[in-house]
This record gives sequence, structure tokens and C-alpha cells, in this order.
Amino acid sequence: MRVIGLTGSIACGKSTVSAYLVSHGFPVIDGDRISRGLTASGSPVLEEIRRAFGPDVFYGDGTLNRRRLGRLVFSDPASRKVLDDLMAPYLLRETRRQVDAAAASGAPLCFLDMPLLFEKGYDRLCDTVWTVWLPEKVQLERLMQRDGFTAEEAMDRIRSVLSSDEKAARANRVIDNSGPVEQTYAIVSGLLSEESAFMARSQSPRRSARAQQDNRPDAVPPVPPVSAVPQVMERPASSSRKRTPRKAEWRLPLWLKSSLVTAAALLMVGITAFLLMNAYLKNCRDRHAEEQANIDRQYPLLYRSMIEESAAEFNLSPAFVAAVIRNESSFNPRADSGVGARGLMQLMPDTAEWIAGKLRVTGYAFERMYDAASNIRFGCWYLNYLSGLYMGDPVAVTAAYHAGQGQVKVWLSDPLLSENGYSLPVGSLPEGPTKKYAGRVLRDYGIYQEKYFMPDLLPPDRDGGLSAGCSQ
Repeated sequence: MRVIGLTGSIACGKSTVSAYLVSHGFPVIDGDRISRGLTASGSPVLEEIRRAFGPDVFYGDGTLNRRRLGRLVFSDPASRKVLDDLMAPYLLRETRRQVDAAAASGAPLCFLDMPLLFEKGYDRLCDTVWTVWLPEKVQLERLMQRDGFTAEEAMDRIRSVLSSDEKAARANRVIDNSGPVEQTYAIVSGLLSEESAFMARSQSPRRSARAQQDNRPDAVPPVPPVSAVPQVMERPASSSRKRTPRKAEWRLPLWLKSSLVTAAALLMVGITAFLLMNAYLKNCRDRHAEEQANIDRQYPLLYRSMIEESAAEFNLSPAFVAAVIRNESSFNPRADSGVGARGLMQLMPDTAEWIAGKLRVTGYAFERMYDAASNIRFGCWYLNYLSGLYMGDPVAVTAAYHAGQGQVKVWLSDPLLSENGYSLPVGSLPEGPTKKYAGRVLRDYGIYQEKYFMPDLLPPDRDGGLSAGCSQ
């Protein structure tokens, strides 16, 4: 059975071609349908998505809100990678199962309908690849009309994968879908005829020219009679060329032989060293890629636009805000602590009510702290307030956020802990939960700054490392 990959960028008409193939009796394995099945109610994938992205991407009845999840992953490459890595093993396993089932059914052709065929390496499962192509302008118009996207939303989806032109360059055959649908069907029909002819040639033994002329499968040329076989005549001995003495062979000098052997040995050593070094570098690259993937999973940046907006409003570093959220709630907007703190930045009821008064929020209720935007804005105001109290010292601000202003005031008044009365080195904090918390937040602040927020523009801190100040 030949497996034909069928791909195309979004809204290029791949579904039209797929439906045509199904109507003509060909088995078509639909990657989108597999993905939807994997995220249906009761699937173990849903719980992994909930852990990775939180409850905001689900409806109240527990079903997946595909539109909201799509907006998130198509606008944030890090979130998209988290989702792709999560889905990949389930999708590959089910795809292989369906390909094996098609082969077992005796089908001569099987089509693998995958939008991300090249991006996810599924072309390795295929004998050949067809791609459905459209000019980008037509693709954009069709996507906006089909799904009701704005131009910006549509371009986010188009640019999140290989372009239509790039897929056409990689494919073995291109289906131009810019004309009438009848023209597209005619192109597909021609490709199917081409596949049928190819399979017929590869399965039929080559016949002799005489057999093809006689139109018989195994025509054998007739054996001529004995009298018709020409007799071989011997040449007279007198006409034979006389033997001449054999010329002396030219031999390589010993020094030249030794030089060639040495050169060959050095060449083999060089090739071996090159292959070993290449394998070592590949291993280093793979290990680095794995480490980077682990960092991506451990340090996501959800609600980025909300964080950046509130950080700018209250003159904070967005990386510092992200580090606080990661340690407070792991980006879970519905998080509740045992002492009553709530939301992404774990604000206590009395603190949140006091901040609401400072921000002059009308109709405030503590339930509002489950709203990601409100919680981040309240938390950023509070961090800015603490930064003003402690002259922007990140350790003092972080410690006050965790242990309270009263406790930090005690520590600052101790000359053994603070030399100047307004800043605290992490190492001087008393052993306990606050010291561990401050160490984690400042460590994560450096990681978020380096990963997401242009680390090359940061000044060095007083220890010569990454700046840890919480104000911009």
C-alpha cells in the first residue's frame, strides 16, 4: 500500500480535496479529526491540557473551549509548543494505528490528511506528498470569510505554520486550488491516474519486446534449427600473432608506497575524527534542545499581555511580575490558599479590598480576584507600593510580599541583616520559608528576563550578575 501525504496551509482547500478522495472510496486519515477525538470529553488529554493552561480554556461543563485555546496558542509560540509537545505522542500513536488498519484492509492507496505534515515530520510516513496551494491574498480572504476572523487573527494562524509557497516547494505534487472546484477535481483525478500507472508499472514484470509485440504475457522467441546455427571456424596457426617477451612491470618505489599508506591512514583517522566530532556535536545540540524544552515547560508565560500592561502602568519589570505569579499560583487564576489568598498573585481579602479603595474600583467584590486581569493589576499596584517603601530593593519587596511589611521592618532595623536600613541581601534573611521564597522569585525573575524580555538591555546588578531590581 502506498501512503500519500495530503497537506496545505489553512483555508487553502485541503478539505475539498479530502472529501473528493473519500467520495471515490479512498481511505483518508484525517489529522484534525484525530485531534478533535483526542480532546473529546473523557479523554486523558483534557486533564493534561487543564494542568498546562488552567481552567480558562474550558467551558463550565468541562468541555474544551477550542476558540479560546486557539487564540492563546496562535498568539504565543511558547504556549503553542507546550500544546504540540503534549499532543504529539497521542496523535502519532493513533495515526500509525489507522495507517496499519488501512493496509490490513487491502487498500492500494491511503491518504494522510495532515495540516502540519511537514512541520511535525509526518512526511516520513509517506511515499509521496501532495499539497493544496493558494496565493496568500486569496487564502487570507477565504479564512476570514470562512471562520469570521479579523485580518489580524487570520494572519496569526497563517504565519504560525509553513506558508503555502513553502509547502508547495517541499511537496512532490502541487494542487492549484485558485480556480473553479471542477479544475481542482480534474487535477486530483490526473494525479490518481498517475498513481495507478505507477503502481501498475511497479507490480508488473517487464516483458520482452517480442512478447509485447505478440501481445502475449510470456512469448518466447522460436529456437532456430541446428543447420541454421553458424559454425565457428578455427584461425590457422600461421595467422596467430607470435608471443613477445613480457615487458618489465613498473613498480612503485618503497618510499612512495609508504607515503601513500601513511596518507590513507591519516585520511581514515581524519574521517573517523570528523564523524565522532559530528556525533558529539549532534548529541550536544540534542541535549541543549531537550534542556530548552524542559525550561519552556517549567517557565511558561501565560497572560503575557495582561502582565505587560499592568507592569507598564505601575513601572514594574514584567519579568519580575511573572516570577511572582509563577511562585504564587503557577499561573492558575482559580488558585486558593489555605489562609484565604486568591488568584494568580494570591491576594488576601483585606489587602485586595484596601487596593480596590486605592484604585477607586467601583462595585468591588473579592470574587473579582478570580479574574486574571483584575488580579494582576491589583498585585502590580501592591508591588509598586512596596517598591516605593523599600527604594526598589527586590529582596525587601519580595520578602514583604510574602511575610508582610511588619516582619520586613524588623529585619531592616537589625544591623546584622541590613547595612543601610532599606535593603536586604538574600543571604542575610533568616532561614525559613521567606528566604526560600525570595530566592526562588529572584532566580525565576532572571530566567524570565533572559527568556522573554530582552536580557541584552539589562544593566548588571551589584553582584555583577543579572539585574534583580523589581522596578523598570
